[in-house]
Amino acid sequence: MLGKLFKALRGKSASDIDLSLGYARLPEFKGWLAQRNYEAFESAYETLTWDAKSLVNEGIGLDAGQAGAIKDWLSQRPDSYAAHLFAGVSETGLAWIARTAGIANSVSGDRAQQFFEHLEAADEHLQRADELNQDDAEICARTVRVYMGLQTETEAATSYFEAAKKLVPNHLIAHLMMINFLNPKWGGSLAQMQQFARDMYTPDSGSILITLPLFALVEEWLHYDMNEEPKKHAQFFRDPAMKSNIKALYQSYREEEDGQLLIPYVYNYFAFLLHMINETEQAKEAGRKIPGKMTVYPWAYIGVESNKEMLHTLKL
Repeated sequence: MLGKLFKALRGKSASDIDLSLGYARLPEFKGWLAQRNYEAFESAYETLTWDAKSLVNEGIGLDAGQAGAIKDWLSQRPDSYAAHLFAGVSETGLAWIARTAGIANSVSGDRAQQFFEHLEAADEHLQRADELNQDDAEICARTVRVYMGLQTETEAATSYFEAAKKLVPNHLIAHLMMINFLNPKWGGSLAQMQQFARDMYTPDSGSILITLPLFALVEEWLHYDMNEEPKKHAQFFRDPAMKSNIKALYQSYREEEDGQLLIPYVYNYFAFLLHMINETEQAKEAGRKIPGKMTVYPWAYIGVESNKEMLHTLKL
């Protein structure tokens, strides 16, 4: 299964998946960046809801094709917090491209060096963005991912996560970055990851955070494969209690307005998990909620590389 994962990540082209989940205003922002109309970009960005800001960072900051334009922006407006934020996100994306998708001991020394250099540059930009503006939760959220790659102390990452949560309690990207920081494949543990999901998602928390227990389930299943525990891996989704848990979570989920632009994350995980426990009709139901809005994960874990392949997998 890991062979499928690494093949999927290495072979992914930028056009396969829209990281902005089809955000309607993304072309406007790309246009301003191309036209070097930085003031218009910055002014419009400031008025966005928190979930829209996340999608613009995903759709532009993580687009390697925009890296040059972001550098130009920063050179023209070195005191713009937004320019430093997007430069930090861009450097983070470039770091993962440099690293490739191989496991740690398979990454060459040269690629590892490039990975860390990009992350160190990202950290510098995000620190500068935070100095210029302490009110954008995106800065804190993106810093957690940088610290994950740099293997910074948990306390430092947690401080940025808490700062993001103070600004936006249900900030999904911040929560996803933090739970991944606690993932055993990044030096955490199953217990830490699972406890974080339990602590952060409760019936009283924002429904968008239901993504956290779903994420933890998928990553636990993957962990058994990565750590050569084939029996646990093979039996994971066959367990009746596991099936009941996934179905109960799906039945309890209700969409809310807060973070609504990121709801496709929820349905991607539900569609994947329901597919894995052979709940075909419910998997289809979840899949119909996300036409053209497939996320890279968790589908890459089973070698699904495009929206078309996802629909085929779900028999839609």
